[in-house]
Amino acid sequence: MQFLTFLRLMNIGAFLFALLARVVWSNPVTIPELPLVPAPFYDAITGVVFTTLLIWCIRPVRAFPADRELIEDIGGWLALSLLTLGVSSMTGPPWELVWTTISFISLCLVYMKIQYHPRRSPWMRSPFSVLLAWMSTMLLILPFRILSDFQFTSLFGLSEQQWSTIALIVAIIGGLLFVVIHSDWVFGLALVWYLIGLYFNDRLFLLQQIVTGVGIVCVLLLCYYVFYKRQRLFRQQSPKSSSS
Repeated sequence: MQFLTFLRLMNIGAFLFALLARVVWSNPVTIPELPLVPAPFYDAITGVVFTTLLIWCIRPVRAFPADRELIEDIGGWLALSLLTLGVSSMTGPPWELVWTTISFISLCLVYMKIQYHPRRSPWMRSPFSVLLAWMSTMLLILPFRILSDFQFTSLFGLSEQQWSTIALIVAIIGGLLFVVIHSDWVFGLALVWYLIGLYFNDRLFLLQQIVTGVGIVCVLLLCYYVFYKRQRLFRQQSPKSSSS
């Protein structure tokens, strides 16, 4: 129990550091007007990310043995992810990309531990689904920001528009595969929010607008299917658990 208390305090401390680094100590950066940078209203997801993480960190777990086991199994990976996320907010490119990548890899380990925990509650994964989608979009945008800072207008013979179109298509396909493989409709909704932000950023040309619009529809339909399938599975399991 002492080890569990230590882990929870460490997670809360890392969360507070990441929050302060993002809100108070962040390095002021002028974000260039790139095609893959969403409209300003997309930043509202930051509040969702930190609110759900705060609830996850402070919620009581004494009455939930499976959740206690999961926190102990995660260990210090969550704290590492949050600490490096905070450091990335205080640095600029290219080091921001390095710290964000470390944070993202740590978060992936946390997500996989939660995903394959045999007795986890559904709520335990949801905050990390939103955080993972948010950080995925950050990693999608950062390389283009760095290239823009170094005045690169083309790479390997492809223009910025061509590269951004390829990256957008790969991101949508990757997001669809992620939702299917992990049955994670929460991740899908966070991805939809990013795509909506892209659609209204007034910087996409016609092909990118079409790709983004098709991506929004496809991800929404898939999220509905995954959610409906999970709800039907829960309803089927409820009579069995009540009868036993």
